[in-house]
Amino acid sequence: MRLNIAESKISRYIFSYSLLGVIAIIDFYTGNEASSVLLYFFPIYLIASHPQTKRHDAAIIAFFCTLVWLLIDVSSSHYHSSPLIFFWNGLVRMAIFMILSAFIYINKKERRKVEHVNAQLRILNEEKNKYLGVAAHDIRNPLGSISNLALLLQDDGVNLTEQQKKFVALIYKLSYDGLDMLNNILDIAQIEAGSLKIRPTVNEYISFVREVIDNNQYLAEKKKQQIIFESENDELSITYDQAYLQQALNNLLTNAIKYSYPDSTIRVTVQKDAQTITTSVTDRGVGIKEEDRSKVFRPFEKAQNKPTAGEYSSGLGLAITKKIVEAHQGKLHFVSEYGKGSTFSFNFPLVYPEEKLASAS
Repeated sequence: MRLNIAESKISRYIFSYSLLGVIAIIDFYTGNEASSVLLYFFPIYLIASHPQTKRHDAAIIAFFCTLVWLLIDVSSSHYHSSPLIFFWNGLVRMAIFMILSAFIYINKKERRKVEHVNAQLRILNEEKNKYLGVAAHDIRNPLGSISNLALLLQDDGVNLTEQQKKFVALIYKLSYDGLDMLNNILDIAQIEAGSLKIRPTVNEYISFVREVIDNNQYLAEKKKQQIIFESENDELSITYDQAYLQQALNNLLTNAIKYSYPDSTIRVTVQKDAQTITTSVTDRGVGIKEEDRSKVFRPFEKAQNKPTAGEYSSGLGLAITKKIVEAHQGKLHFVSEYGKGSTFSFNFPLVYPEEKLASAS
């Protein structure tokens, strides 16, 4: 690798000084100083911006550009009759070229520092995601067991007192929320690590959306909410990853239930055009304030609006949903009016691009 960089440096130096010779010839025959000075910038930039260039290398090319320019002036009789003006012009030119080369050299060094820091941050981020994933996996198993045991006690808790039933319900709620948060953290870690790989296949979409709605009916009924589904198509076969898209749509629906008022209506619509399919979830809830809209898709960011029944929110669902939709070559967007509700919509192509499909498999 070092040898390749060194060879690259030598090649660039040879090319830059050869270019300086060509510029000298152009300058000699044209005598147009305004255009010539711009041409002299090229060899300075080529050398001063190279990763292995030292400070003195940048200064040398600036000196040679000044020297060549002065020699061309002398040989083409363009210099002034007064030696003082001639040398003054030389000093001004050298100052311009030296400042230019120094600026390019310093800018290159700062850029390399930033690149080095970014590389270190990427390594640290990968390590963080790895350890976070291991920790979350280790915690998820016992937390899942606690949640399942609490659910069993709820279903078969005939001999429990009312107070004990409340405690069991609280254990189930806290363990379920904790499990949901851990799953979201694992998803975010996977997304940040760049390991979110969808596997799109041709599936029927309308029945899929109906199934996701049915899975959320229980939560909606607890708040006396109604979910209405609308679609112009009874059946629609398209290409998508069922598992990931179920998670995305489920996130939007649970959010709509959380942030909608009791006795309200949530509307899910599916619309198809020539190339894309659009799915929208509209609620009549608290909406999103103008100052919070930039936070909506950021991980762990929470807006000022609160769920209407005090439900838990990790602040990760929409960030995950956005990445899943983008992995389907689609877009997620929203419109909202504070105090009246929100509509979250995502669209993606009916047919997943073949080149993306090959890389996904």
